[in-house]
Amino acid sequence: MIMNKWILFITCLLTGVLAVSSCNKILDKPPLDQIPDDQLKFTATEMKLYSNQFYPAFPGWFPGAYTGGIFWLDNASDNLVHGNYNYSAQLSGTGTVPPSGGGWDWGNIRAVNYFLANYQTSTDDPAQTNTYVGEIYFWRAWFYFSLLKQFGDLPWYNRPLTTEDMEALQAPRVKRNIIVDSILQDLDQAVALLAAPGQAEPLRINRGAALAFQSRVALYEGTWEKYHNGTVFGVEGADYTKYLRKAADAALKLMNAGYYSISPITDDPRFGYWRLFNQKDLSNNPEMILWKKFDKALGLTHFGQNMMAYGGGNTGLSKQLVDDYLCTDGKPIAISSLYRGDNTLQLQITNRDPRLAQTFLLPGYPRIITNGDTTGRFILPDINLLGDGRCTTGFEIFKGIAPDDADGTGSSTASIVFRYAEVLLNYAEAKAELGEGTQQVLDQTINLLRDRVSMPHLSANVGFTDPHWEFPELSPLLNEVRRERRVELALEGYRFDDLMRWSADQLIRRPLYGAKYQQFVGKPFDPPLNNIAVSADGYIFPLKNTPASGGWQFNPGRDYLLPLPSNELVLNKNLKQNPGWK
Repeated sequence: MIMNKWILFITCLLTGVLAVSSCNKILDKPPLDQIPDDQLKFTATEMKLYSNQFYPAFPGWFPGAYTGGIFWLDNASDNLVHGNYNYSAQLSGTGTVPPSGGGWDWGNIRAVNYFLANYQTSTDDPAQTNTYVGEIYFWRAWFYFSLLKQFGDLPWYNRPLTTEDMEALQAPRVKRNIIVDSILQDLDQAVALLAAPGQAEPLRINRGAALAFQSRVALYEGTWEKYHNGTVFGVEGADYTKYLRKAADAALKLMNAGYYSISPITDDPRFGYWRLFNQKDLSNNPEMILWKKFDKALGLTHFGQNMMAYGGGNTGLSKQLVDDYLCTDGKPIAISSLYRGDNTLQLQITNRDPRLAQTFLLPGYPRIITNGDTTGRFILPDINLLGDGRCTTGFEIFKGIAPDDADGTGSSTASIVFRYAEVLLNYAEAKAELGEGTQQVLDQTINLLRDRVSMPHLSANVGFTDPHWEFPELSPLLNEVRRERRVELALEGYRFDDLMRWSADQLIRRPLYGAKYQQFVGKPFDPPLNNIAVSADGYIFPLKNTPASGGWQFNPGRDYLLPLPSNELVLNKNLKQNPGWK
């Protein structure tokens, strides 16, 4: 436990309870982890500080775009194509059993369990402390869910262990659905104890965040168990419908509570969706359930904007993602008369869902604004550069760029942890999986998102057949619900989890392409184009000369879960290795 600048920032800036001057005084005090356990009184202030240490676990711009930036997380998916085919060893199939570590880390679980085992000694009024107890229940759910996604079955620890707890330390893993039941119970506790939105301290976990997370966890497990059923990753005898029902119920509670709504576009519709993702302050946005704030004055910045404004980040949108956006008649490109082809970037966004033109850069778009003057506008994608400056596909990231926040001194663009759009999509998917995807459900969810960008409504009967549906074995409605999720949440870090829970290795083990190459030939690139890998039919093919030329070598009998480190198998003979790993 380290009370670093981020914790001080949470305490001073996010809660508004302590002034900056008082935080400076805290710097002179011992860090929280240096206070002996028997001296903790579990006052409301101590409880808040204890929870603060976990806030950096939320993904965001911090600490850096490549290690945690939300707009780079999709490199581990088929939405982006990173220049390093081995960016995600799990997808590329190149993972090995680590001797230690490898994500099998229980430090945070022990810390939250210590709190939950001892906070009852507090003499403070529960009205002042309950919300922090709720936060800790949320954190135990958060850390267990992270471990579950990586390793599947887990030991369940609900108390802090010591070296004397040999029996517990030698515990075997229990089935993943039992772990999920415990996670959902923790979130029930969190919902009961946390303050409601509007009553909670700003930028702290509240009841809305707990319900949103509960819908995410339950949907993940319900679809995992459904689509991995009968495989080595399935759960024998499990009832996946109870998790789908829980996902729908949690989402509906949040929808009915009226805390949040879809943020309307009130200015230029060409950029309204884009502006959701590049603001410094989201406190007045009705869609934001929880977000992270940065502050240059406190030295709490990130360099994500510089990476996006000054180069392609050695990544780019895949053709597969771009092709998934509908035309403005609500039909897919394979059957719409409005589709204008893909010979140029401009043609590709013509008559298409407006979210597409707000996700990758087009000529004339702003990249860098200095003192109100747009000195740097996008002209050509950085396919001619090398390393981090390169755009791999010709579709260069625009979603998330803040042109006025890339001055080289560090950026303070906010990052989103939970937004209401995800909750609506969780509800729509859970209901569709349950066979209850009625028109009313779609009008409550997906069609609200489409209204924001003036796209036609989705009908429960869909009304068309797309020959390129990614999941032809599923119903038209499920295909379109999944399409909407991909489009609305593109580049926000959801796609990897979606591919894993849907057992979608067929999408992982296929070649990934970029834009048509010919449109860039003869253009004034500096340095000139050189050695651009191109497919036989003329598309930029970033991974052509790598082992992933035919698709990542993902092993569907092994790579849906990570291996346990070998030292843990030696220390605990009751632990068994995950399928396919030796």
